[in-house]
Amino acid sequence: MQLIANLRGWYEQGWLRAIDLSLAEYLYSKLGADAEAVAVLAALVSHQLGHGHPCLELNELWQDPEATLQIPPEHASYSSVHLCASATEMVAALGPAIVEQLAQSTAVNTLNSPLVLQGQERLYLRRYWDYEQQIKQDLALRMAQQEPIATDALRETLDDLFGVATTLSWQRLACAMAVRSGFTVITGGPGTGKTYTVVRLLATLQKHRADAEPLRIRLAAPTGKAAKRMEDSINEELKRLPTEYSDLLTENQAVTLHRLLGTQSRSRAFRHHANNPLLADVVIIDEASMVDIEMMAAITAALPTTTKLILLGDKDQLASVEAGAVLGQLCDEAEQGHYAANLAQWLNATLTSPAVSRGDDVGAQESIMLADDLIDAEGASQWPYLQHTVMLRESRRFKADEGIGKLATEINQQRTAWLREWLTRAEALTREDAKLANIQLLQVSKNSAASFKALVQQGYQPLQQLVSAGAEGFHDDAAWGEALLEQLEQFQMLAALRRGDWGMQRLNELATLWLNGDRVTSEQWFVGRPVMITQNDYSLDLRNGDIGIVVQRRPDEPPRVLFRGHKKGSLRWLLPSRLTHVETAYVMTIHKSQGSEFTHTVVVVPEHDTPLLTKELLYTGITRARKQLTLVCANPRLVLQATQRRILRGGGLT
Repeated sequence: MQLIANLRGWYEQGWLRAIDLSLAEYLYSKLGADAEAVAVLAALVSHQLGHGHPCLELNELWQDPEATLQIPPEHASYSSVHLCASATEMVAALGPAIVEQLAQSTAVNTLNSPLVLQGQERLYLRRYWDYEQQIKQDLALRMAQQEPIATDALRETLDDLFGVATTLSWQRLACAMAVRSGFTVITGGPGTGKTYTVVRLLATLQKHRADAEPLRIRLAAPTGKAAKRMEDSINEELKRLPTEYSDLLTENQAVTLHRLLGTQSRSRAFRHHANNPLLADVVIIDEASMVDIEMMAAITAALPTTTKLILLGDKDQLASVEAGAVLGQLCDEAEQGHYAANLAQWLNATLTSPAVSRGDDVGAQESIMLADDLIDAEGASQWPYLQHTVMLRESRRFKADEGIGKLATEINQQRTAWLREWLTRAEALTREDAKLANIQLLQVSKNSAASFKALVQQGYQPLQQLVSAGAEGFHDDAAWGEALLEQLEQFQMLAALRRGDWGMQRLNELATLWLNGDRVTSEQWFVGRPVMITQNDYSLDLRNGDIGIVVQRRPDEPPRVLFRGHKKGSLRWLLPSRLTHVETAYVMTIHKSQGSEFTHTVVVVPEHDTPLLTKELLYTGITRARKQLTLVCANPRLVLQATQRRILRGGGLT
C-alpha cells in the first residue's frame, strides 16, 4: 500500500487529480496488492492525459521521471516537496520487472482492458489507444486512394490560377497534392498563403470533378472565431480569382467542428458517426493544430472513406488544449520533405510549364523542380504521412529578415544569437525608441508600472470610445455592432499563464481598474466589458473561445452581450443573465488566442521561469500579431530560456 499512499500524498498536495488517484484505487481494489505497481502506472497515464499526452512514454519515464511527469509541479511549496515522495523515488519503487508485470496483468492488453501496452514503449488508457488506432487506420485508407487525373489538364488549370510556373511554388504543389490524394496536410506559418492556396484548390477540385454535379464541400475550424476568419479570408480571396473559377464556388460558409459533426445535448457523442456519416465530398479543416486526438477520431469516424479530408494549420503552434498533438505528429520532419521519387516526379510534372519541359532552359527547369535533398528513397515506407503533406515556406505577411517575421522564425528555430542581440539593444533604449521595425520590448519590473498602464489604456481607448458613443453616427445597430467586433480585433493582450501577478486573471483585474476605475470589478457585467465563453453552451449555440462585448444600445434597454452570429453578417445580442461560463477578455491566455489575429498584440511574459514557457508558446503568441507586437517582460533572459525549451507530447501517430 506504500505506493498508493504516496499517490494520496501527491493528491493531497495538489500534484495529482482526483480522477488519477481514483483510477489507481479502483484497479488496486479489483486486482489486489500484487498489482499495486500496475495501479500506480494507470494513475500516471491518467495524470499525463491531464497534461495533454495521450499516453505515458515509458522510456522517458525511466530516464527522467521528474521532467516526464512534471512532479513536483511549479506551484509546489517547499514543505510539500519534503512531505511527498519524489517522482524518482516512486518510479524506482515500481521495481525492475514492472514492464513484464504490465504485460502479464489482466488490466493490460486483454479484451476491453482499461490499459493498453504498446511494445515496451507506451502505456495508454484504452479509449485513447482506440482513438489513435482509428485515426491511423482511417488515414491509411484515405492515403491509399490516388485519384486519377490528367497531369496536363491539371497543369493548365494551375497555370490559370497560379500563373505559369517560373519558380518553385509550394502553394501550387499543395493544390496538386490535394487534388490527387484522399488525405492532405497543408502546413505553414502566418502569411505563407494557406487561404490563397485553399481557394485555388477549391476551384481546381470543382473544375476537375468526376461528374456534372458540384462537389459537396464543407469548411470547418475548431472554434467559432477561427471558422469566421476562415470564411472571411476565403470570400475575400475569391475576388481575386478569374470569374470562370469563382463562379464555381458559391457555398463557402465555415462552421465549428462541433456544428459540422452535430452536437447532442448531455452527450459526448455526435450526430454524425460511422453509422450516420456526414455527406460530403470534401472536408477542409483550418487551424488543425488545435484539434485533439478525440476530436480527430470523431472526424475520421464521421467521414466516409471516399470523402477527401484536407487539414490546414501551423505545425509549430501550440498543440490542442486537450490530449494529443495530431497535426504536429503528422507533419513531423515536413521541412525535410522526404518525398518518394515517383511522387516528386509527378509533382514536378504539375509544376513545369510546357516550354521548360521541352528542355529550352535547363537552368529554369531546375529552379522549378523539387530539390534533390527533399527526395528520399525510403520516404514512402518511413514517412507515409509526408507523402501527403506540403509545407508552405515563404511568408508574404512578414519580412523574413526583420520585425515580427524575424522574431517568430528565430524563436521557432530555437536560435538565440539574433534574439539575444535584439533583447540587448531593446533593453538599452528608452520606451519611446524601443520599437524596432514592428516589434517592441517593454521591460517593466512590476505589473503596476506606469508605462504598462499607459500601453493598456492607449490600446483600448478606441474601443471604449466606440462603446460610449453608441450607435449614433452609424446607419443602424448592425453597423455599430460590426464596428465594435472589428475594433475588438485591433488590440489584444495575451498572457502566458492564467494565475500569478503576470497571469491572465490578475492582468484582467488591473485592466478593468485602469479602464473603468474602481466602480466595477472584472467579474461584473459592466458596459464595455469584453468577454470570452469558456465552455460550450449548446442551448445558446455558443462555443468555448467565442468573444463578445457588453453594450447598451439604448438608455431604456438593459445591457446586452454582442456576439457574431453563425450566418454571414449576422449578429447576436444576448442578455448577460443567459450566459453562465464567461470571463473578462481584456487579457486572454496565449492558448485561447489560437485561431485569432490582432492588429496590435501584446504578449506578456511572467517574471519567473516555468515549464509552460516554451518556444511553441512564444511563437504562437507572437504570430497572433498582424502589424505590431509588444513583448512585455520583467526579465528578458526568460525569453531566451523559453526559446530553448520545447513541448514534446507523447503519442504513436508518427
